[in-house]
Amino acid sequence: MNILKAHDFKGKKVIDSREVAEMVGRSHKELLRTINTYIGYLKEGEVVGENPSGIAQRNFALGDFFIESSYIDGNNQQRPNFLITKKGCDMIANKLTGKKGVLFTAAYVTAFEEMAEQLKADHVPPRVSPGGVAQLINVTRRIMMDCGDTPQDIRKMETDMLETWRIPVPLTLQQPAQLNLFSTEYQAIAGGEQA
Repeated sequence: MNILKAHDFKGKKVIDSREVAEMVGRSHKELLRTINTYIGYLKEGEVVGENPSGIAQRNFALGDFFIESSYIDGNNQQRPNFLITKKGCDMIANKLTGKKGVLFTAAYVTAFEEMAEQLKADHVPPRVSPGGVAQLINVTRRIMMDCGDTPQDIRKMETDMLETWRIPVPLTLQQPAQLNLFSTEYQAIAGGEQA
């Protein structure tokens, strides 16, 4: 079984249509024809009424499914291809049956999940001392209090900041109780520093 690899293209996770064609056992030319048919259908997707929730159906953004692209072949000639998003892969997979359909679905789901995990792993906030975070929280808290923010808004800000910097959230913020940044838990986070 071929392994599909999702790539980042302008912030979207995509798979090359040549890889998809190989994976599903079709010629690339045939898959391009199928994708162009799907694109035609998507372009025709005018407002067609309401869905069961009462929301109007709308045109679909083609870039949410297929992104036109090209590549240079072995003869140094430019050839068309598509970059296919997860939605586009879903559309292709929904038309496949049997072993090929199951294998393609498993491969593209795995590829997109691996790409998502890689993006999560790549997003690591810069290092900062817990004392620096505690000081930032204290200053932000004072500003929020001066602006008249509610204790719930302040608690949310504190929790968000701690989670952003991957610092365990003290129990006093996890329970609906009086806010107290000068508690021993905050002093422990700040390394005993007082703001």
